[in-house]
Amino acid sequence: MPFETNAALAIEPIERASRAEIVALQEKLLREAVARAWESVPFYRQRWEAAGIRPGDICTLDDFLRLPIVSKTDFDADLIAHPPFGTYQGSAQQLGRVARVHASSGTTGDPRPILCTLADVERIAQLSARRLRAQGVRPGDLLQVTLPYTLYIGGTIALEGAMALGAGVIPTGTGAMTHSRRQVEIAHRWRPTVLCATPSYALKLADTAVAMKLDPAKDFAFRMIYVTAEVLTPELRREVGERWNAEVFDNYGSVEAAASTYECAAHCGWHISEDAYIFETVDRVTDQPVPSGEDGVLLITTLFREAAPFFRYRVGDIVSIDSQPCACGRTFRRMSTVKGRADEMLKLRGISVYPTAIERVLRGFPELGIDWQLVVDNKLSAHEAMVEVEAMKGLTYAERTALANRVADRLKETIGVLPEVEIFDPGTLFPNPDDRAKVKTKRVIERQSKPRSAPPLWTD
Repeated sequence: MPFETNAALAIEPIERASRAEIVALQEKLLREAVARAWESVPFYRQRWEAAGIRPGDICTLDDFLRLPIVSKTDFDADLIAHPPFGTYQGSAQQLGRVARVHASSGTTGDPRPILCTLADVERIAQLSARRLRAQGVRPGDLLQVTLPYTLYIGGTIALEGAMALGAGVIPTGTGAMTHSRRQVEIAHRWRPTVLCATPSYALKLADTAVAMKLDPAKDFAFRMIYVTAEVLTPELRREVGERWNAEVFDNYGSVEAAASTYECAAHCGWHISEDAYIFETVDRVTDQPVPSGEDGVLLITTLFREAAPFFRYRVGDIVSIDSQPCACGRTFRRMSTVKGRADEMLKLRGISVYPTAIERVLRGFPELGIDWQLVVDNKLSAHEAMVEVEAMKGLTYAERTALANRVADRLKETIGVLPEVEIFDPGTLFPNPDDRAKVKTKRVIERQSKPRSAPPLWTD
């Protein structure tokens, strides 16, 4: 779909502000947020006092760098010491204003509760509406939201953002909530114009439509696909877009940084809503800021949250931030796609490897399914690893061997390491649904080495 020539008409004034105007607004909001946290959030007050910092010391973005970095470990310890919600949520008076409770995804441990006041909820909805508007959603559109409505915030903010924008919503939820055949029937009969889904579920719905004798590219009204929560490679973006004959927009965020970024019609990174968040990148070892355009560990700061604010929170994603102008006319800086996670980096044969980089390679093979894991042999000093991945359909032993060799060669070209690759038939890598759920949040599995006396059994 061509870039919209009238897209600038939908751009908010702050999205086109000068860098000086954006910085001035950030510093004003930062001073207010720091003063608010000092008064009502013991978690930060204790840390800032220990560092010899008082609210009046933080006036500019340069002063802001004096605030100590906080991490998941700090919040986990606070939850243990102050159950059930910790002191990072705010004082008792603040807790009395809670409108909603969300939680982290639990990717690296137990989910952490994140409280929201009504003002927090409304601001997140506005930011979500901005995201959808940048991607071409308008009042009168009808969105089918197939994301989960759970403690995690993804489905909720898509729904509320659409409503704040004046669009309609069909909240079907995931296939576990509304069967995929029913999802397709709804899309075919009710003619929603936007599909919100994970990339893998968008393809699942396309497969389901074909099985129902429908053509995803011709028999539906979707003109746009809003995807999130999974790695979107160029190949996967193209496949989803071609199958549905729709433009695909990728989205990044988390429960800590809800609706914080958005991809515009130029498709050249995620714009950061800098009137609501400060994004920084720092060196993974020294925690010192890295220059614009260089990869670093992402830190986020919220400028609006009343409950559960975040100041220099170490997300752990490896990204870069681009300050160059965007073709869409927006002046908000842009964040790159996620290169990996600092806490998931592995050394394989002396080379630094992120699981995300492996996943991007796997997504380039249409013969492969969505389920995979990286098995690290913890008994070998050479730090060997094996990629185990499911195929999209049953293959012969010769077909699996040939595909595994091609995948291994592509991995060698891309990440510099030639791992062993095993291809599994669909549904055989994780026959237990609980195991499948776990691997989607933890890709790296440690396993003691064991001899292989014969090739694995396959269901040809």
